[in-house]
Amino acid sequence: MKETRQPFYVSSDDPPAKQKIIIAALDLFVRDGLCETSVRDIAKASGFSNPALFKHFPSKEALANYLFERCYLELYHLITRAIRSGDTFAKKQRAVICAYMTALDQDQDAVLYVQDNLRQFWPKMPVAMRKHTIVGEVRTLLELGRKDGAVTKTLDVGLLTVAWIGTLQQFARARYFGEFKLPSREMATILEELLTRMVKE
Repeated sequence: MKETRQPFYVSSDDPPAKQKIIIAALDLFVRDGLCETSVRDIAKASGFSNPALFKHFPSKEALANYLFERCYLELYHLITRAIRSGDTFAKKQRAVICAYMTALDQDQDAVLYVQDNLRQFWPKMPVAMRKHTIVGEVRTLLELGRKDGAVTKTLDVGLLTVAWIGTLQQFARARYFGEFKLPSREMATILEELLTRMVKE
């Protein structure tokens, strides 16, 4: 029997009921939206009652915040590890794209949840967490690219950062709806070529 991989946003220390509630909630939040998903929906999808959910989270909003923080921090650390794994802009960029594709393969809902709810949850996150931004890491990567001569100096680096991140985000959304059928490895190569051209001199 094949072992099911546990999502990164679920702690193995959590009781089984809490794990199922968290997984069911994220699936519903991404599929139906935060406002459209009720406590009753989450309880039904997880196989537990409303009181079981409130035993672990005081409200739906608390559960949604918890999920955002867990998912965001994992993506942030995944990207920073990828950036630090290479010694040139090209290698670092490739590592980030491959890491992002791996995240989509393993936890597509988590990636989409962060992307689509950043505006709502970011102001509510702890100050210490808000010092660590994915946007800041990508901007630093592109500034390194300028030193390597791989990124244009004629365009504002802030705009390039937004365009670079936005391309991956739009790809993730289109992929969710089945627009791209190629294997992740092939798509990573295509995205690397596209992003390299986008930022090049």
